[in-house]
Amino acid sequence: MQKKSLSFIFFLTLNLFFSQSKEGFHTPDSLRKKNFEQLINHYNRVLRIDNEKAELYANSILSKAKIEKNNDMIYDGYYKLAHAKGLNSENGHPYADSLIKITQKANTKEYPAKAYIIKGILLNNEFKYREALNQYIKAQSLSRNKNLDQFYHIKKLVGILKTATDEDEEALPLFLEYYQYEKKKMQTHNKDIKSYIGSIFSVSNSYNKNKNYQESKRYNKLGLSECKKYNDYTQYAYFIMSEGIAEYYLKNYTIAYIHLAGIERDLLKNKNYTNLSILYYYLGKISDELNKKNEAIHYFLKSDSLSFTSNEFVPILRDQYKILIEYYKKNGDTEKQLKFINKLFYADSVINNSKQYLSKEIYKKYDTPILLEDKEKIISDLSNRNLILYGVLGTVLLGTFCLIYIHKKRIKEYQRQADLLIKKSRSSAPASIPLTKSEKLQVSPEEKSKGLLSDDKLLDLKTKLEQFEKAKKFLRKNITIDSLAKDLGTNRYYLSKSVNELKGKNFSQYLNELRINYIVQELKNDEKLIKHTILSIANDIGYNTSESFANAFKKITGTLPSYYIKSLQEQRKK
Repeated sequence: MQKKSLSFIFFLTLNLFFSQSKEGFHTPDSLRKKNFEQLINHYNRVLRIDNEKAELYANSILSKAKIEKNNDMIYDGYYKLAHAKGLNSENGHPYADSLIKITQKANTKEYPAKAYIIKGILLNNEFKYREALNQYIKAQSLSRNKNLDQFYHIKKLVGILKTATDEDEEALPLFLEYYQYEKKKMQTHNKDIKSYIGSIFSVSNSYNKNKNYQESKRYNKLGLSECKKYNDYTQYAYFIMSEGIAEYYLKNYTIAYIHLAGIERDLLKNKNYTNLSILYYYLGKISDELNKKNEAIHYFLKSDSLSFTSNEFVPILRDQYKILIEYYKKNGDTEKQLKFINKLFYADSVINNSKQYLSKEIYKKYDTPILLEDKEKIISDLSNRNLILYGVLGTVLLGTFCLIYIHKKRIKEYQRQADLLIKKSRSSAPASIPLTKSEKLQVSPEEKSKGLLSDDKLLDLKTKLEQFEKAKKFLRKNITIDSLAKDLGTNRYYLSKSVNELKGKNFSQYLNELRINYIVQELKNDEKLIKHTILSIANDIGYNTSESFANAFKKITGTLPSYYIKSLQEQRKK
């Protein structure tokens, strides 16, 4: 009797969730007699191609499942509804939240982990990366040793988060692992065509982010071929977009334009406004490169109209505001110049406050003094305009003074850090002594479970890295993880893992720290060296530009090389 009561309460709860999320929905007559397999096939065929239709099929699955009291299909219906609505830039959270509630005590292969996965995906779509990661961690703990598909799927999702936070080099191995897993599955009776094709796109997109455009094109070609082979076109438009972006960076502008313009209708149909704003940005950049200035401005304005549709801002789009400001300044349109200066300020505030992105470049041409000068000129030119406009200008001006104040504080901090760095370099401990052949590398069981190499191989790579450091080969220009891996007789993946285990950091951090620690000591010991230009010093230790050197120096020491050199000069005068 108690079991029957609990069952009744469970289904009553489901009915409450169902009525809230599916109010007014009626399954079309054409779908009433379809079984679950047919409805799921319909959903899979249209997802990412026509998300409104996908939502219709998801609702039909959920409706049929409720009538038949099929728990598994009820779960699947909520999952599919949340996913379709999220891709359609609509609120999928009520469905994800309902799914989490009704599966909390479920103990199946897929649930409740899958409920947390869809919640994380929706949060990621809204640029709430930290919250998304929390959901993925919950899903991972629930699926551990229970569902290999979910285990690798979560790796892919974490890779997407790493891409969003500019950790592109670390994201690529995760996408490659996911792709290899899905590729092997295609040889079994459990093959998942949709996930397999999606894994190819993840790799292609990651290679684009890592500026390896030829590899991206290779995977795009594979992905497009597999879409046709398996008659699954859910990722087709995104492969075309990835191909267009790769061609743009390879300076094949006409081909890039054809690819990108060709998928505009698909993105519009799916209300995929984030990707659409990126698409218009690249069409604007291509038009600009082809000297079609008016067409470029047209696309940048279209991109701008979609740029702030979510609570966040895609950092790559920042560049279009600098172009729009310059364009309207040249044309004497002070109102629009002001409008886009304000948008540039706002974009930077969104980027800097997101905690996921840091603005990667100083304002350069539009830094604080120049913006302040432009503001004052605009205020003078528009002196006869209404009080509302004055209010806007006053607010922006106040913001500018705040930036100047912050800038001055930052200079003081740089000077303080430079003085501290000199004190530390005087009392720094000697470099660690390399292991001898008789000494064995100690690797904890925890590290061993994470690692890919045997103790012997790891020791061999450790020895080679020590020789690399001792010979100061890290001062060479254009060192990449690929080139060093080749020199050391291994591959980039093993080298990356080894550096992580041996040094406790990624390859980029490792290389930068070697160079910066070296030049900190050299500048302290060599009086002639501090008289060189920053660019000359940067070139001496392997950097191509003074900006990349300064950024690395600041990240590691907390100050800039110019402030450190100035402090050294003042110390020597004393």
